[in-house]
Amino acid sequence: MMSYLRAESIEHALTLLKESASGAKIIAGGTDLFLQELPGHLIDIGFIGELKEIKEEKGQLHIGAALTHTLAANSKLIKDKATALAEASSLVGSPQIRNIGTLGGNVINAAPAADAAVALVALGAQAVLIDLEENIRCIPVDQLYSGFNCTSVDCSSEMLLKFIINTCEPGEGTAFVRFAARRALALPMANAAARIKITDGVISEAYLVAAPVKPAPTRLTETETLLHGEPAEESTWLKAELSAAGEVAVRGSLLRCSADYRKHLVGLMAGRALRTAASRAVERKEVR
Repeated sequence: MMSYLRAESIEHALTLLKESASGAKIIAGGTDLFLQELPGHLIDIGFIGELKEIKEEKGQLHIGAALTHTLAANSKLIKDKATALAEASSLVGSPQIRNIGTLGGNVINAAPAADAAVALVALGAQAVLIDLEENIRCIPVDQLYSGFNCTSVDCSSEMLLKFIINTCEPGEGTAFVRFAARRALALPMANAAARIKITDGVISEAYLVAAPVKPAPTRLTETETLLHGEPAEESTWLKAELSAAGEVAVRGSLLRCSADYRKHLVGLMAGRALRTAASRAVERKEVR
């Protein structure tokens, strides 16, 4: 018989994990729980206030892993300093899912095209984890994936605390876009997120992530390299679209779309994300 335990604090959650040995699993929103093999014990961390906080410290955002998609989408701080994450969170599932599902769960569930996870990788987010001995480790979000729908985090002995993101400064912009068969309750055929920095009209930094390409949200490094030093103009975005489509190796599906169509969509989504991110970078420079 499965038991359900509600943790009141981080320390309480770790104690419950220790007491439950290997038969327990951490959950927060639990929206995908019944799509997986159920453990003997569930430890719910979704009510721990510390894991729902959003703070800005020394040029970084600290975002609790149990923050719901609704709260992330509506946060003024996230909208301003990490726009792509707010956009991605606003498009997850349905209102009911967004009200319960969490950023941490979106990553730990390890779906290849999870919207919030794609944005977090593009933003260079670091995940902060704690183990049963209260040792803390920090690791890039894209390194939390170990395979298709598999995470490297052992939720019976380790807990995701928060994400750390460098804030978007003047001259920088971010964006997230997706394409799906319908606007809600559909997995994307393709999505993309970008973070871009423009200096004197030229692209000085670019981070571009697309999915589903591999088991994890995937940086398009060849296209990033192509963009560096290029002018922030339409001809550059068109070249980036072709590069992104050519860079990915994807699978087709009879239920969703062919491989060729998905490659085309990846290119289009990459171009749209870059254009929007660049426009925001210019706006932020002008405003500040």
